[in-house]
Amino acid sequence: MKMRGSFFLIYTVLLFLTANSVCATHIRAGEIIAERVSVQTLTYRITVVGYTDTQSSVEFGPGFIDFGDGTEPVALNTQADFTTVETLGPGIEKVTFVITHTYQGPGRYTIGFREENRNDNTLNMDDSVNTPFYVETQIIIDPFIGINNSPVLTVPPIDRGAVNRRFIHNPGAYDPDGDSLAYVMDIPKQGFQRVVNNYRSPASAEFSSRQEDGSTPAFLRLDSLSGDLAWDAPGTAGQYNVAFRIQEWRKIDGTYRLVGYVVRDMQIIIENSNNRRPELILPDDLCVVAGEKIEDIVIQGSDPDGDPIKIEMFGEPLLVNASPAIYTPKGVFQPSPGIVRFNWNTVCSHVREREYEVRIRITDQPRSGPALVDIKTWKIRVVGPPPVWDNIEQGQSRSVNLEWQPYSCSNAADVMQVWRRINSDPYEPDSCETGIRAGYELVGVTNMSTFSFLDTNKGEGLAPGNTYCYRLVAGYPSPRNGVSIVSEEICVTIDVDVPIITNVSIEATDASSGEIFVKWTPPYDIDRTQFPGPFTYELVRRTGFTGNQNRVSVVSTADTFFTDTGLNTENLVYNYKVILKENATTIDSSTSASSVRLEPVIINEAIELNWSFTVPWNNSISQYRHEVYRNRNDANAQDENTFELIAEVDVTTAGFTYLDDGRHNGIPLRRDTEYCYYVVTKGAYNVSQLTYPLENKSQVICARPDDDRLPCPPVLTFEGPDCREYLSDKPCGNNTFTHELGWEPDFTGSCDDELSAFRLYFNEDGEEGEFALVRTFSPFERDAVINNLSNYRGCYYITAVDRSGNESEPSNTVCVDNCPAYFLPNAFTPDGDGINDTFMAFDNPFAKCPRFVLGVEVFIVNRWGVEVFSFNSLSSNENDVFIRWNGRDKNGNELPAGTYFYTATVRFDVFDPALKEQTFKGTVQIVK
Repeated sequence: MKMRGSFFLIYTVLLFLTANSVCATHIRAGEIIAERVSVQTLTYRITVVGYTDTQSSVEFGPGFIDFGDGTEPVALNTQADFTTVETLGPGIEKVTFVITHTYQGPGRYTIGFREENRNDNTLNMDDSVNTPFYVETQIIIDPFIGINNSPVLTVPPIDRGAVNRRFIHNPGAYDPDGDSLAYVMDIPKQGFQRVVNNYRSPASAEFSSRQEDGSTPAFLRLDSLSGDLAWDAPGTAGQYNVAFRIQEWRKIDGTYRLVGYVVRDMQIIIENSNNRRPELILPDDLCVVAGEKIEDIVIQGSDPDGDPIKIEMFGEPLLVNASPAIYTPKGVFQPSPGIVRFNWNTVCSHVREREYEVRIRITDQPRSGPALVDIKTWKIRVVGPPPVWDNIEQGQSRSVNLEWQPYSCSNAADVMQVWRRINSDPYEPDSCETGIRAGYELVGVTNMSTFSFLDTNKGEGLAPGNTYCYRLVAGYPSPRNGVSIVSEEICVTIDVDVPIITNVSIEATDASSGEIFVKWTPPYDIDRTQFPGPFTYELVRRTGFTGNQNRVSVVSTADTFFTDTGLNTENLVYNYKVILKENATTIDSSTSASSVRLEPVIINEAIELNWSFTVPWNNSISQYRHEVYRNRNDANAQDENTFELIAEVDVTTAGFTYLDDGRHNGIPLRRDTEYCYYVVTKGAYNVSQLTYPLENKSQVICARPDDDRLPCPPVLTFEGPDCREYLSDKPCGNNTFTHELGWEPDFTGSCDDELSAFRLYFNEDGEEGEFALVRTFSPFERDAVINNLSNYRGCYYITAVDRSGNESEPSNTVCVDNCPAYFLPNAFTPDGDGINDTFMAFDNPFAKCPRFVLGVEVFIVNRWGVEVFSFNSLSSNENDVFIRWNGRDKNGNELPAGTYFYTATVRFDVFDPALKEQTFKGTVQIVK
């Protein structure tokens, strides 16, 4: 099996036989599109599009396509399933070849197409007429990311412009899977990883001196989000080629992953002209609910010279299979000013998270000289309709049964989300607002054939006395994603047929003699016929915010309050539950409620306070502000008479946090002073018999705003495989690498042990180079995997950061180096059969791949020491480290079979000076 290294030689031999005798000057632009044929097979429909110069007698298509999976490249014009040809204007023809290919398994595949030759007189590269044309597209086949098709480009890649006039192009790209697109500049290629000879940017001083408005310098910019390619402004008439990548990113498990790309190589033709660019007027961006019709939206255009104009629309809405959009008139010139009308009957399958982008292009028709264009983007968002409720009612064991109507877009959505909050928030979503607002908890997810949900609060039952309000949101599947407009709110109040706890308040803070006041209510709504009473209550205590650890029966009493003593309130959180009994028989129990835990975060000249709890009542009500108390300086922390109120916090907007930086009295905190705090939370049930707010204290905590102690440097280790082991299963040309690191903090001596983060630094040039921060980790993390590195070599150190923001000295430095490799065969057969025709470095098996090679210089002599071939990749235009000697001498004459002797000097990309340059000597047989 021949791999990529053989591709170009096969191609060159066959092309020599078929097209070498004519003037090969024809390819202007092109790209490759890959489409998965079905979900059952790994067959792809691959479309190669070439834009040619019709003045050439050479037909497009004898070039070779490499599918990127190790199979033999094939000649496109002999293997294609079908071909289409379309005239796009004077001197331009679009040729489309479609070929199918089946891959054997998951993988990352780079599909490349190469053909002789580009058309002549491209100004920003050398000798374009003798330069091959090469484009590529990458696809990833992975069952864990789903079906993957490459982006589709709808706007042709040949545009005309005028000297000193801003030029703009947009490929009109969309992704049929709904993936997000990003745009990155590239350089036109003549082969795999081989740029064209002496490429220069069209915006360089050689071709452009100023922008259209006269300012300098000129520029060529590609907007990474919209895909607008702007050249402001061409200064020299002629033709230019540029290239860029359209990358597709898919959101997987909350993280965007690159899942493929398409490279477009395009041509820009600049002419001298006094023509002025036509202008577009677009409507505002739209948002519609699936099922609504967009009717007669007007797009306007005009030309400042009064020339006729043509307005065209490109993009996914006009190409979707189900109910595509239309515009009229289509593809015709009309007097200026002119309009087109856009119509689209949206359906459920159009719903997705991302907006649809419609590229609108206006072209004028001057009496002489080049036509000019302008392109703008109009966005349309299609959202899912809101679900509709049927009923809500309280069930057994304080559960709630919810029912809703079948969803109108159930054929497109895949899940129904059930969201809950305590107390009503009767908001109406804004126009085009989808999903749920903050303040709701996701409590259930069902499929689209289910129309009910039983909320048992994870088996605990909902808290009596609370009003619970629910909303529905329909979710749409990956990769299109998207959620619907939220449903209306529906609410229910849970009966108080058991005791409800109202207070768990810390009255004394101590490691052994702390006190907590607990209070509860009688069962107001209990069935007195079934349970006439009298009642007693067993108070049960556990440690932690929830759970059953260290269960203790504290007291049995007929009262509805109790002060629990002898507790470690300084360090522990406690939660309580009240068991209802009648004549010693257990009837039911309350929902548990915890104490309030206050934690400080030490900041330079400030202390941040954060409090948490798990309680059945609502502690987030705007009218009840939580109170923050601080003792006067140098006062007794346990003496409440020394504490003063310093803040009232609206937790609905600020959260359960407060930053004490002295703002309440205008006196900054001192670093040498210890400050003590407690908070009082305030909340409520929806029960009329109670007095509100329900107030509960936290423990008292004390802290200093800063200290001078630094953390000790951590100890860093490299835990991944060595370079050769890592690359043992990686193909030649692999250019993404991974490092695995581990570390341990050092808390010895007087080092600060209150850490807030670790900071990892990296330098790819060795220990003496400049390190840069690459990632920050939480204080609990102890390892990391660094992915998508462009090189294996590199050095790391890590630091620890304390809660005051103080950073430790660097840790030990860990370096890993590249593993250079270069192997040459001892025989080849230059007989033109397409197999082993050249003397070249191995590109298979993986163990013999060229690795981390910067350049190769080789001299080959015959048995008498006469030089027959020499090659230096660093000084050649090709920069090809494979050598690829065809068995001919320096004058192109075939050499006889026999033994030849070579000396190869190879320069490697490594840290180790001893490995940077190595010399290989050996013999090679020409076999005929």
